[in-house]
Amino acid sequence: MVIQFKQINLDTTQYRLCVSGNPISVEPQVFDLLVYLVENRDRVVTRDELLDNLWKGKVVTDAALSVTLRFARKAVGDSGRAQNIIKTIHGRGYQFIAEVTEAASPSSPTFINEVIDSSDFLSLPDKPSIAVLPFTNMSDDPDQEYFCDGITDDIITILSRVPDMFVIARHSTQVYKGRAIDIRQVGREQGVGYVLEGGVQKRGGRIRVSVQLIDSVTGRHCWAERVDSDLNDILDLQDEITRNIVVSLQVTLTEGVQARMFAGSTSNLEAWESARLAKRLMERHIREDNLEAQQLLIKAIEHDPQYATAWAYLGWTQWENDRWNWVNIDETSLDKARESVSKSLQLDESNPDGLALLGMIHMTCGKLEEGIQVTEDGVAANPSHAFLLAISACILRAAGKTEVALRRILRAIRLCPMFPSWYLMVLGSLHIFNQDNSGAVKILREAVSREPDSILSRIWLISAQVESGLIDDSKKTASDALRIEPEFSSLKWIRSVGFQDSETLSRLLSNLTKAGLPE
Repeated sequence: MVIQFKQINLDTTQYRLCVSGNPISVEPQVFDLLVYLVENRDRVVTRDELLDNLWKGKVVTDAALSVTLRFARKAVGDSGRAQNIIKTIHGRGYQFIAEVTEAASPSSPTFINEVIDSSDFLSLPDKPSIAVLPFTNMSDDPDQEYFCDGITDDIITILSRVPDMFVIARHSTQVYKGRAIDIRQVGREQGVGYVLEGGVQKRGGRIRVSVQLIDSVTGRHCWAERVDSDLNDILDLQDEITRNIVVSLQVTLTEGVQARMFAGSTSNLEAWESARLAKRLMERHIREDNLEAQQLLIKAIEHDPQYATAWAYLGWTQWENDRWNWVNIDETSLDKARESVSKSLQLDESNPDGLALLGMIHMTCGKLEEGIQVTEDGVAANPSHAFLLAISACILRAAGKTEVALRRILRAIRLCPMFPSWYLMVLGSLHIFNQDNSGAVKILREAVSREPDSILSRIWLISAQVESGLIDDSKKTASDALRIEPEFSSLKWIRSVGFQDSETLSRLLSNLTKAGLPE
């Protein structure tokens, strides 16, 4: 079942929480708390009831429940002060008060089912392939969840720079977080030959990481290791783990690849922790969280001015400010984003987050050829980076190179089988330009169903519906879009997606205005 409220989807079948279509990493108890409160939203739920049902008789303190409740509120954009979603009834308990709709949860996206049925889409690649599962937080402190996610994310990013490996994106493996699952099932669902799983225990100034590499076809353990180190040696710890993975998979590293693998990182723990916290906030795409992420990234850069990834992340927060008008009009967020990404790429010329952002800035400024070149260089240096591939597809689409863009987005989806909904939006839009309007309508309807409160997929769906002759359907979709964004402007949206040739601009504008959207 998918529980929907505000811009949030709570999928109880896939054990996934999405905000505006983007998966949010939460502890199992946080997810279970949200589900329990939603399912019992017709009444007040007491603290004792929550403790009994979520911790199953395990002795925990009231503080543990308070921390879990705080994380649950934060995950859905609420707070103890606002209480717009979870209300505290003093002396009695808590009640879920947001308006909720429920829908059936498909076992997997329709589009993926069709692709799997019609091809060998998820067959094993012709190179060593791996999925890195979210590392388990083995401490008693839910606040350390970001720390475990950060180590997982870094290992995936490092491995994605190895040209002779196929590495599944973090977005796709997040669905397994907090779940006991058969490794062979992971291998089948992600189409990989190996799976890495592990746990992290942080205590005082020390850290212990336990990892094991498993053959996902046979279930055989290929290699296991437990690493104890000082917290300040976290970069060396990641180095040791990733090199052991590469050796176990018999991948040969050139000197150039070895140099790139760890470029852009930091040995400063405070900088690393601040950037990891900021990344979690950035992924929510909410104004307040974006501003908080900026402050954390400024702090990270103060601790280590040579931290290329922190500069890239800072640039993305500034680009988001410009995209959604989240700052005062006199602030030049796009110029700031350009300065930040320039600094990032000076420090690490192959940084995938930096190259993706620079490509988007070029596209926004009408420099499509520069945007294409930047992202092509990025893909060459980071061949398994799904996000960079998807951004590249957007820029190629704007330049009219739709066949190349289609191959690029399908490659991103293969690297991220549990892909974010905006990948479907890109794919559906490309079907429009390739004259497959019925296919576009089907894909874009699925994108809308996965992100019901987003306007972007609806706009592309309107264009596909008009070109398919479904005028009445397009007008209904347009009405829904204006309900979400009453001040929508067709011209402003068309400019934002980077198209420059007059024929495409006229075509899109005509489609949108035929459906009743204002120019």
